[in-house]
Amino acid sequence: MFNDLDLFTDQDEEIRLISRDLLEQGCCARCTMRFLGEKRPSVYSPSQEELFSKYFEQDTDTATNTQESAKKPCPACLGILQKFASQDFYEQVVEKVREGDHDYSDYQFSLMVPVATILRQHAVFVYLLQKYESVYQGKGDNIASIKDVFKWCAGPCFSQALGAKFQMRSAFDILLTISYSPSDQECAFLLEAFPDTFRRRKVKQGAYETFTRASVQKVLGEMTESNFSRKFSCPPSAPKEECTCDISVSHDAVFVAGRYQKYSRELSQSPWIIDGVVKMAGSVQELVCQVILDRFKPSDHKFSSSGREDVDVQMLGMGRPFVVELIDPHRVTFSPEDMKAMQKETNALTELVAIRDLQIVTREDVGRLKEGEEDKSKSYVALCWCERPLTEEDMQKISEMKDLVLYQRTPIRVLHRRTLATRERTIYSMRMEPASGQHFTLHLSTQAGTYVKEFVHGDFGRTQPNLGTLLNADCDILALDVTAVNIDWPPRIDPVPQDTLDAESETGKKTDVVSTDKTAAADPADESLQQQQNNHDVSTTVKVEV
Repeated sequence: MFNDLDLFTDQDEEIRLISRDLLEQGCCARCTMRFLGEKRPSVYSPSQEELFSKYFEQDTDTATNTQESAKKPCPACLGILQKFASQDFYEQVVEKVREGDHDYSDYQFSLMVPVATILRQHAVFVYLLQKYESVYQGKGDNIASIKDVFKWCAGPCFSQALGAKFQMRSAFDILLTISYSPSDQECAFLLEAFPDTFRRRKVKQGAYETFTRASVQKVLGEMTESNFSRKFSCPPSAPKEECTCDISVSHDAVFVAGRYQKYSRELSQSPWIIDGVVKMAGSVQELVCQVILDRFKPSDHKFSSSGREDVDVQMLGMGRPFVVELIDPHRVTFSPEDMKAMQKETNALTELVAIRDLQIVTREDVGRLKEGEEDKSKSYVALCWCERPLTEEDMQKISEMKDLVLYQRTPIRVLHRRTLATRERTIYSMRMEPASGQHFTLHLSTQAGTYVKEFVHGDFGRTQPNLGTLLNADCDILALDVTAVNIDWPPRIDPVPQDTLDAESETGKKTDVVSTDKTAAADPADESLQQQQNNHDVSTTVKVEV
């Protein structure tokens, strides 16, 4: 009868004796087979009833007792392999997947079982070891887990119903979280015996966890069987209540990257909300993400970029690298042509923002964006004012400066949200060009994190040196554009626009010279900055005493 099984013992009489013992303790047919040592998935495919009928029904007394105990949750698996490893439950799971309406070509499923199952499995093993030592000595690690048996039972059924292949690692996850309310209560004796091992830790907002699978398994390995049996019933008693199961389905996050250009001086990067009140309509984030969210249909999203510009600063040139993390997207199958169409649709929505090089990247690729944060440089062009007319000598002096080290205390304008500190930053190169009257344009290449506005006006002496101290005259900044964020990410897809030039500066160092007009041809005169100059009333310039 047991010839087709691979068990801890090949003696039929021993097998009958042990199986009768387990069944009389209330164990289900699958747990009985687990503790007999069977680890081949195919053996567990039949239902509980079929498994019992095939291997255990010959014993009349056992059969009678088992029919009665089958109505109660198994003390070893808490009824998980009875109630949830069943066709009725599989159909509930499949329905949940269909309701989720996700794209998927394969799937994985995860099973979270109560920590109390570890105790109960150990209690059954200790009972068997004490009663059948010759069979169970050294076999504690060879018993199939509840999780494995459940997957062996459910996997083929899910695959057939979903029309998708099960994988050990898949982007689409079916998560079954099984709960047993008395679990912590059953584990409580471990806290008394090992107070240093069990520390309450926060697992999510408002929820704490004391007993983890790893900590419980650790202390069980340190306890002798006799000591454990004095603290916990061996075999375990019947469960005090039935388990419940929460079914959830989700897809791994998808990351969409690109570069954005911003052609407005009245647009924040992220939604500007203070105390629940919207302070400014629209944002770069909202305009960039609108079409992407509509197509991918995520449950949530996170927008991040390689730095950020102030509301009144334009982002020109090749744009600023950004990435959108799409959490639990329901649509994930998009070709490069689809991404190109999303980019085109986004750019048609508004003239305030444009995106380029839109593409799907991996989580590892996103790490490259973060890695380059500290090392990257940025290029700027600023329209400035000086209290006195500038000379050729002034222009030459500034343009010849290289690798100028600044010491910048946290600017007053951001002191309410940034830590007070003095930061060392470097300006790699500068170039000044006269405009009209006391106005001039300043081209800079700087280390990431440099406060350019404060370098120009000094921020009441909080930035040293500053342009005012270098020229020995008060200076102010009227308009600022970022012309390049020099990080080679994400990979370029779109051709470099004609209005973006890699020009050799007078010092021989490459700098990006771009038009500030979205549709203009290459023009180093910086038309939008010129417009700012034309509209500026010099009498209203803020003069800062340094």
